[in-house]
Amino acid sequence: MRPRLPALVLLLGLSSLGGCATTKSASPPLTEEQKLAAEVARLAAEAEDLLKSQDLLVWRFWAEGARADMASTYVGKEALFSLDNIRKIDRLRQRTTDARELRALTALQSHFAGEYLSQQLAEVNDAIANLEASLTFQVDGREVRWRDLERLLANERSAPRRKALYVAATPALERLNPLIHRREQRTEELVRELGYASYEAFGGELRQADLGRLGLLAEEVLQATEKPYKEVMERLAQRELGMPFTSLTRADLPRLFRPREVDGFFPKSELLLRAHGTLSGMGIDLGEMKNVRIDARDDVKRKNPRPLTLGIEVPKDVRLSVRPIEGALEQARLLHEFGHALHYAFTKEARFELAKLGNPTVTEAYAALFEDLSEDPVWLEEHAGLSGKDRASYLAATSAHKLFLIRRAAGKLLYQLALHRQQEEVDPRELYRTLLERVDEMPATDDDVARYLVEQEDFFQSADNFRAWFLAGQLQGQLKARFGPSWWHEPDAGKFLKELWAHGNALSAREVAEAMGEKGISPDVLLLRLGATLGVPIKLDAREDNGTSKPTAPASPENTPVAPEAPAQESAPAEEAPVTPTPEPTPATPAPAPAPASTPAPAAPSSASRTSKVSKLRKPQTRHARSAKVTSPRKKEGSRPQHGQKTRGKRTH
Repeated sequence: MRPRLPALVLLLGLSSLGGCATTKSASPPLTEEQKLAAEVARLAAEAEDLLKSQDLLVWRFWAEGARADMASTYVGKEALFSLDNIRKIDRLRQRTTDARELRALTALQSHFAGEYLSQQLAEVNDAIANLEASLTFQVDGREVRWRDLERLLANERSAPRRKALYVAATPALERLNPLIHRREQRTEELVRELGYASYEAFGGELRQADLGRLGLLAEEVLQATEKPYKEVMERLAQRELGMPFTSLTRADLPRLFRPREVDGFFPKSELLLRAHGTLSGMGIDLGEMKNVRIDARDDVKRKNPRPLTLGIEVPKDVRLSVRPIEGALEQARLLHEFGHALHYAFTKEARFELAKLGNPTVTEAYAALFEDLSEDPVWLEEHAGLSGKDRASYLAATSAHKLFLIRRAAGKLLYQLALHRQQEEVDPRELYRTLLERVDEMPATDDDVARYLVEQEDFFQSADNFRAWFLAGQLQGQLKARFGPSWWHEPDAGKFLKELWAHGNALSAREVAEAMGEKGISPDVLLLRLGATLGVPIKLDAREDNGTSKPTAPASPENTPVAPEAPAQESAPAEEAPVTPTPEPTPATPAPAPAPASTPAPAAPSSASRTSKVSKLRKPQTRHARSAKVTSPRKKEGSRPQHGQKTRGKRTH
């Protein structure tokens, strides 16, 4: 029987409803911005996978002496670090207003730009590295490798022989200068191809700093330390070399700063025990953490003896290689690497760009904090039994060396700023001579000046150590104020540091300082500590005492908060759009991330002011990586790679 009409209508209606229930509505098409974000996320994932494979190669090379062909990792990925992809990241960055996202994209773009430069400079970098490895010179009828020069100078007792070694090496190293000069010229061209207005603009973005303001700080530090430095160096020269400071040449410096005669206090069998023992008081045991692997094997013939930490996959896979060797210097190096391992292992930041990429100043500060324990009087007596005259002599020498290094870093910053800001033709040799004489307070010979290119660094690299040392000093001051002189015995100190480490690289150095109650990065704590140890007052703001006003500088992301930029207008197609640099003199830098929901601990009084009161009465490029991927091949043999640094296009044996 045929169904009645109402029943048929009902049946058809139910069928229609059933169809609606099972058929999904079409998703709206992705916007151009969503497509761009998805593409950038894909690029970041590819870069992360590549970095992981490269770090594994570096690990096997360092810990096992295995051959590492880094160039092979780029096969099939030649187009990853292209100008087109860099511009895609930059377009998304220009449209971003979220501070955290902006910081992540800036770190990713810097990484890609650095890789691009390294790719373009691979041929000349390899030529420099190969020539450097083969350089030799003749001294008294014997052939000496240039890479051995510093070690030979440190071990040579005779001042005339030290000078002879130094002078004899000059013609050999001058063979590097034409290649280095060609590399510098090509680098300038490539920076502009990337769309940056200048070498300084790109360097400022890599360092995440206002280089102009840092230059003012460098100038202030040089002025404040000039007189104390000369007094300290005179004492050290007389004690260590039996010579007045005015008679020293730069050939004498490696001998002057050679490791002190305290190595017997640091037997190799106790280096790891001391490091672990230091952490145990804070309730931290790296050896029991599943995400940390410590390779302390001593029977691997080709294992590099220098400690190295690698964040293979931060924080899931952190590795520390160590082959214990006796000595105070080796203990300091191991503590330094423990600082990096702690930062990586306790990071809770899941985003690759904020866990592994970005400027390395913060992680270097944590490493410097633990390295500085080897210069802490309380720690030295407790862990090494070093006290009395031995400790006083050791600390005087190490503090003098730190003061020397701070002045050298300040001088390098000022030299590079002056060199790249020149409005008219300036002789770089004479500029180098002038700053070298001022920084070292020693006459510069022609042999010294001949090293002006060999000793030049890439993209204001000293800015990282400069700030890291000062931030580490502030961290130490805060820890002592909160938890006492032996802060490493307090579990609460461990909790305090863990909350800082949890942010990974998502906080800038300035924000880390503010999170613990400081107003920003300041050199006061470290300089006052050095002055107290050395018995020479060091007072910053020396220019104000002369009745002159302190120079001012544009606001810096490292010193003042900045609001995120408004979204950029629609960019031109990728093949035509230049990378958008920030106008000079301030480089494009991500706005500070929002303050953490809970700061590590109640803010203690500023360590700078606190120390002032007491004084009236002390590669793989960066570890975060290859954000500053442009590498310098001019490293001494056997030296550790900067974190993240790798040699491109060259097989490592």
